[in-house]
Amino acid sequence: MKKSIFTVLCVFVLTLITGISLACTPPKTGNLEVRIQNADGVPLSGGRVVSNEQPEGQLKVTGLTNNNGTVVFKKITAGEYKFYISRFDYVEKDFTVIVTGGTTTSLTFTLEPGP
Repeated sequence: MKKSIFTVLCVFVLTLITGISLACTPPKTGNLEVRIQNADGVPLSGGRVVSNEQPEGQLKVTGLTNNNGTVVFKKITAGEYKFYISRFDYVEKDFTVIVTGGTTTSLTFTLEPGP
């Protein structure tokens, strides 16, 4: 009888510990919102935002900015990314960002006119 009570108690404690550790695990994906504009603050549509480096297991992230100059990458792997932004009439811009799980990281960049 004592052995079965001990076994039940051990299973309960392990379940409790496992449940707590799972509840404390941070989300593994986050969102990234990138906005581009010109020197006057006017949004730039049609800009390419492309990752050169991304966390292991994450495919390359790429998108075009909309009429508000914004592109949103949803549910991408949390971690460090290196991106470049290009648009035909502006100088290319590189940036590094850390995406945090469970949040949306928002960045705005001003592009300089190209030669």
